[in-house]
Amino acid sequence: MKRIVVYTRAWRSGTGLYAQGLVEGLAAAGSDVLFIAPAGYPEDRTARLGNVRRVRPVRELVGGGSRLHRAFLSLARVAGGLGALLAARFTSDRFIVSIPDPFVFAIWPLMLLRLTGAKVVFVCHDPEPHSWSLPPRWRWLERAGYRLIYGCASVIAVLSEAGRAPLIQLFGVPAGKIVVAPHGAFNVPAAGPVPGSNTLLAFGTIRRNKQVALAMEAVIAARDAGCPVRMIVAGAKDPNDPAYLDECQAIAARCPDGLTLETGFITDERVNELLTACDALLMPYTDFNSQSGVAVLAGMAGRPVIAAPAGGIADLIAAGLAAVEIPQPVELDGVTESILAFYAKPAAEWSDRAARGRVLLNQTLAWPRIGRQLAGLFD
Repeated sequence: MKRIVVYTRAWRSGTGLYAQGLVEGLAAAGSDVLFIAPAGYPEDRTARLGNVRRVRPVRELVGGGSRLHRAFLSLARVAGGLGALLAARFTSDRFIVSIPDPFVFAIWPLMLLRLTGAKVVFVCHDPEPHSWSLPPRWRWLERAGYRLIYGCASVIAVLSEAGRAPLIQLFGVPAGKIVVAPHGAFNVPAAGPVPGSNTLLAFGTIRRNKQVALAMEAVIAARDAGCPVRMIVAGAKDPNDPAYLDECQAIAARCPDGLTLETGFITDERVNELLTACDALLMPYTDFNSQSGVAVLAGMAGRPVIAAPAGGIADLIAAGLAAVEIPQPVELDGVTESILAFYAKPAAEWSDRAARGRVLLNQTLAWPRIGRQLAGLFD
């Protein structure tokens, strides 16, 4: 059996866990894997797998250090990862790429892989970015970079049905080049019964399309309607839109008893604590056409969601995720009413629904099943 090379720059948070899960799934399905990625954080689970060989470029520095030191480590990671990717072409013609380096670096080795006859499966987490890196006047250049990356792929695997249309309509990807391979289940412990704590959680990078500010306003409105709900917002600021965090902080200052902000990287231990303490996750997402790792996390922890059926969240709800669906278009009244509808049902009922959903999602999102699907693309 030919070796499959999996390459990513991600090593922490949801995208890092995705890559590790994918490699575990490929290995469980019987594939021989070369995994090129920095060492996983907080642990590198793939190190224990017998049919997985690891190449670990250095990690970039996250926080601390001088600008020069951070730039040096970032460039070292890029050079180490892309160098290992090209070297792997001498032993394999089967490549899976997930979260590559910025297109200005990644496009050249990907083009070389295709020109030498390799088959490249590109895992597309976000067909269009949640927030753009370049200013508006350079947006055309960033779009062109995405188009080039997609053009280098033999096959593009999107994580939900909602990911197909943007690739076709915005980037001209042929429909026959796109397959759906679901986001696998995170390996997280069950958080236990829904506690009835009157606490909601908004988790993940604080971005505009997640409508965190609207969620906070809805919590205030629900409290004004007599519901004693509070919410914890936990996540890092969007580096491409740092002003949005300022807007959320201003809203939190208006309701200190009902809103708490925890900003920065959230450790796995703290994530487990937050999931155990909350009744549900509040997710009024808009402009969203990818799969939500946060919703997958909620389902696997046995927590319901109060969510707009945007992107892949609709797929998860159909597969069994316990949820109150926020009506669309997503507006303040609809989010507020959804919070009140959630708390109109007893915690025990939500516990039962979330526990059943966890079992169903575990079956639908099993990594070996996804590994077999992606490995089959090379046959």
